[in-house]
Amino acid sequence: MARKTLAALALVTAATFVGGWALVGPVLADDKLPSKSDQSCLKCHEYDKASNLFAGKLVEVSSKANALQLQIDKGMEVIYFDDSTVLKNAPSMKEIPKQESIRITYFKKDGKTFAKEIEVKKGIAVPKEKLADVEEVAKLVALGPEKGKYVLLDSRPVEGYDQGHIPTAVSMPFFAFDKLQETLLPKDKEVLQIYYCIGFS
Repeated sequence: MARKTLAALALVTAATFVGGWALVGPVLADDKLPSKSDQSCLKCHEYDKASNLFAGKLVEVSSKANALQLQIDKGMEVIYFDDSTVLKNAPSMKEIPKQESIRITYFKKDGKTFAKEIEVKKGIAVPKEKLADVEEVAKLVALGPEKGKYVLLDSRPVEGYDQGHIPTAVSMPFFAFDKLQETLLPKDKEVLQIYYCIGFS
């Protein structure tokens, strides 16, 4: 099935429907604890509806203290880790770049916050032939979906779509992909699917 991702546009990301972070995984701790997330993460993820989760920017890692600092908007969280902490998308804690986006599943123990799992946001390498540039999309939009034989899918949350979107785009939020694919995706495999979002998702 033809599928492309709009590139070279500030609002665009690649492969929002397949890559980056997946939906919030299962809660790993027994107790449900409130989640905190940087506002920038909430543009594409519903972390505010999850539990036991922090999402923000890494500030510092202390191997001596087995702890890291996580910035969430203007706030700061200190989170401890040990050998049982699962680390994804990075070879070691010290090798996680500062200011990198990370997602932490946490639990409380002895009054401290411990990381059950730390996942470093991983960018998506989209093959060049799968990217559509602004000019290409503009030409298709001028033709319209029927003549241009395409469907343009806005993968941002509905609120973003309602605030403004590319002409002819339809709203297909990342989290609703499974629910909406039957109704929004073309049955004709020759119809080009173009996705865009606000960043890597």
